[in-house]
Amino acid sequence: MNAGRYVLSQILDLVHWQTLSRLAAKYEPDSKHRHFGFRQQFICMVFAQLTSRDGLRDIAACINARPETLYHLGFTEPLARSTLADANESRDWRIWEDLAKCLMRKARPLYAGEDLGLDLDNT
Repeated sequence: MNAGRYVLSQILDLVHWQTLSRLAAKYEPDSKHRHFGFRQQFICMVFAQLTSRDGLRDIAACINARPETLYHLGFTEPLARSTLADANESRDWRIWEDLAKCLMRKARPLYAGEDLGLDLDNT
């Protein structure tokens, strides 16, 4: 039942975190990011998409606006813009591509018989 749950929480429930850990180990086996993991980066990016944030400074400011929720999101300390920038710059993008493919495989059966309103015949 999703009543009374935040949308962010519902979306994060769809992600199998062991899959993300496996992908991280596959593409970055000797990752040196101890305080800001792949899970935290993913949470930041999902939050940014859901709330239409404009930039890294905006993302960090909004996430840090409610410090009591940081722990529940998996953050051990307040988010710095530079930390998010470094993670986005240095991490292998294929991790996110493979995670997106896993999520699409999970979502495909949910919409198998549904008309998505796309007419591909006229393109």
